[in-house]
Amino acid sequence: MKWYVEIKSSGQNPPDKKLSVGHQNDGSGAYYPIIANTPHGRIPGKGQCGKGWYSFGNKEMVANDFNFLKCNPGHTVRLQKSPHPPEPGLIRGHQTNTGVMYSVLCHHTSHGKIPGKSNGRSAWYSWGGKEHQTADFSYIVIVPPAVPSHPKPCPQPHRGHRHPQPQYPPQPQYPPQYPPQPQYPPQPQYSPQPQYLPQPHVPSQIPPSYPGSAPGWRPAVAPQYPPTGPAPARQAPPQGLAHGQKVRFRCTKTGKTLRLTAANQVNGMGGIGKWATFQVHVLGPGTYAFLNEVGNWLAVKGSMCTGSNVYRDPDTFFLLHLNPQDRSLSLEAQSCPGWFVAVKRDGSTKLIFADRKPSTRFLPEIV
Repeated sequence: MKWYVEIKSSGQNPPDKKLSVGHQNDGSGAYYPIIANTPHGRIPGKGQCGKGWYSFGNKEMVANDFNFLKCNPGHTVRLQKSPHPPEPGLIRGHQTNTGVMYSVLCHHTSHGKIPGKSNGRSAWYSWGGKEHQTADFSYIVIVPPAVPSHPKPCPQPHRGHRHPQPQYPPQPQYPPQYPPQPQYPPQPQYSPQPQYLPQPHVPSQIPPSYPGSAPGWRPAVAPQYPPTGPAPARQAPPQGLAHGQKVRFRCTKTGKTLRLTAANQVNGMGGIGKWATFQVHVLGPGTYAFLNEVGNWLAVKGSMCTGSNVYRDPDTFFLLHLNPQDRSLSLEAQSCPGWFVAVKRDGSTKLIFADRKPSTRFLPEIV
């Protein structure tokens, strides 16, 4: 779920004054964060009325096609310094040669406070036809109404002052509720029992037989017939899915499999065909991508489950979580950390935040 919308620039003024967080020392006015649609990806940059710029390849590039940003109603904007990207609420883009890029404000530069991009470790901004790098930056964070922009500190007691403790009356002493237990006479001491030596075991000379049958009878072995019907689907191994395996995800909500259609629509009404059969690609510890037999990758873009035909698109990366109750798996989208793919009763898909309900559980079937 995004807490902002993107509005395509067509020469109009920026739509949200709350995002006028930047300026340059050359007196050119306020600057807004933008997302530039470029051949190199959707790169965060800076923009004004009808103009946009971004940095790439040690140069300042002019953005002819870019989107302004507008907060959802009731949301606010704050700048946050953090050693790690403070999810959620970030303005997210991506660059084809490096991956995810976040919209940031570069502080205390000789050119001003300028909107730019960051990979979480360093930041870059454009000025004077060149790309400049800095380590002094803040993330531009969209804050919903329920989250305070400036949390109040907890009240601290005055030093040296101690609050008086309440004085409670002493508890009454009640007499014992039960009479004392009777004292029984001691038990008599008996002499120890004699210890017998163990007897050696003598195997029986009579072959085992069924009661009432002739000696030497043995039960006949029931003939083994080949199983009939389709072979049952193999369950996923406890250590996870292996690279190159083919798997189907059976939805616990609909009883059918998860499928990615030709129109890049994801639903839970699949069968055992090529749209619902995915090849596993292991990208790292716990990180997976899934390619169906038609050649489309399972993806989450924004707040929608969809498909992608781009290899190693960050929107196609998933974390797998094992549910020990029923040995099922839940798919967490790395493009939206904390959000899980879920299937409704009618087969349509949605995203659920931080709660692995039964609609987010899939039984993996190895093909």
